[in-house]
Amino acid sequence: MSLARAPLIALVVLVPLLLAGLPFVASGYVLAVAIGMLSFTILATAWALFSGPTHYISLASAAFFGIGAYTAAVMAEAAPWPLVLITAALVGFAVALVVGLSTLRLSGVYFVIFTFGLTELIRQLVTWYEVNIKGTVGRYLFLDMPQSTIYWQLLALLAAVLAIGWFISRSRLGLAARVIGADEVVARHSGIDTTRAKITLFAISSAIMALAGAIMAPRWTYIDPAIAFNPMISFQVVIMALLGGAGSLFGPMLGAVPLVLLFEVLQANFPNAYSILLGAVFILIVYGLPRGVIGLVEDWRPASSRSVTIVPVRASRDQNVLTIANLRKSFGGLSAVEDVSFDVRPGEIVGLIGPNGSGKTTVLNLISGALKPDTGQIFCMGRGINGLSPESIARLGVARTFQLVRVLPAMSVAENVIPGIAFRARQATGALAHEEAMTLLSRVGLEHRAAMPAAELTYIDQKRLELARALALEPKLLLLDEWLAGLNPSELEEGIALIQSLRYDGISIIMVEHVMDAIHALCDRCVVMNAGRVIAHGTPRLALAEPEVVRAYLGEDDA
Repeated sequence: MSLARAPLIALVVLVPLLLAGLPFVASGYVLAVAIGMLSFTILATAWALFSGPTHYISLASAAFFGIGAYTAAVMAEAAPWPLVLITAALVGFAVALVVGLSTLRLSGVYFVIFTFGLTELIRQLVTWYEVNIKGTVGRYLFLDMPQSTIYWQLLALLAAVLAIGWFISRSRLGLAARVIGADEVVARHSGIDTTRAKITLFAISSAIMALAGAIMAPRWTYIDPAIAFNPMISFQVVIMALLGGAGSLFGPMLGAVPLVLLFEVLQANFPNAYSILLGAVFILIVYGLPRGVIGLVEDWRPASSRSVTIVPVRASRDQNVLTIANLRKSFGGLSAVEDVSFDVRPGEIVGLIGPNGSGKTTVLNLISGALKPDTGQIFCMGRGINGLSPESIARLGVARTFQLVRVLPAMSVAENVIPGIAFRARQATGALAHEEAMTLLSRVGLEHRAAMPAAELTYIDQKRLELARALALEPKLLLLDEWLAGLNPSELEEGIALIQSLRYDGISIIMVEHVMDAIHALCDRCVVMNAGRVIAHGTPRLALAEPEVVRAYLGEDDA
């Protein structure tokens, strides 16, 4: 053990011991405040497990806290206390699964509104049950459980939550959540099952909140729906997590401790203005510290320069890599793609060209799973992929870039590439994933910018990063959507050479492009579209010479 690490290890050991000994020396009031700090730290940390990385703002904390408290009230006198706690966590987990499956396809303000309404919905259901079935408004809870016992249970739960958070942050689930928060479309096209990742995190977070509610229940002799499902809890939890920094494991703790003390002062001295003052605090935190206290500290990590040899991805020679038959897609009354058919052979580069609005990007969206075709068939390596999700298609070896560049701006250049490596069919993690990311960045000329935030890259370098991220999936088929657009002559020459090198690795490519020099230099065949239909098909020279193609590009008079 190095001397430099000794103070840190001593701190990690001594702080829990000191916290565990607090009930032996603290007064009743101090212990009560400490219990409040622990409970809100747990709730805020659990909230941040899901909402921190995904940026899905949930106001359902009070719903799951109340579920745990009511479960304890119902079972406390009929079952051993450990069984009560386990049941509370399981009920919270199960409710979160049901809610998540039906609502996590929502995003933005719609998700916020639903989660806020969830607390009121559950409160009304519990109230109806209590009044109409049990004939009471609430329940009495008689348990001989001193404050010290509640404190120790909460302290143990906090330690467990921090351990869970530490583990998730270093797992593929944590990586998936961060990519979802940065750009959910990129996440799906990187092979990440976004629905499963979000539901898993939401359920874990909710189970912890329910467990906290069950532990806190014995503090109240009487529990009714208004107490258990108090919506103010949800707002307090969000404020605490945001103040400390929801993106950090210990950030919520930095927000919960001072705010619990502040709330105590406000309630004691300004009871009638408490809600107004709480709203003012919320506004100040959101505008003054949008990234929390933790966000004030710059996190800089040097990137490794290690590399490994790329194993070329060889496509099968006994079937087409892609076959499209009679593909149709309409938006309302507008037909964007009409009866499109073509194929892509192993190691072939096919140009998908045509005037703006001809349906080229729509075809790429249909192939990659971003859109579902109305009719027609799409086969990849002989397997039908109609209706598959983007993440499933990505794991089959179909990667893409986007017409409008999409990078994960807050993540480093290397971190942008690692998700594709971690979630493809042949996964790699840890040091191997980083080494492979560095190799891919070297291939596109970005190895010296690996530690730089992607937002600081130039437009051209962001395009290079998109290509490296696509190659991380070890694709059999690569979809390039105007990847060469905007390059100067020297950059264009380098880009053409880079794309040509991918052919030598056995990667088949469909490239949507307007740069005709690149089409002639790279493409074996061209598929020319206009108004959603294929109007020509053949070698670049022959296809572009077709009279209908000339009319589509130049107009009837000029043609």
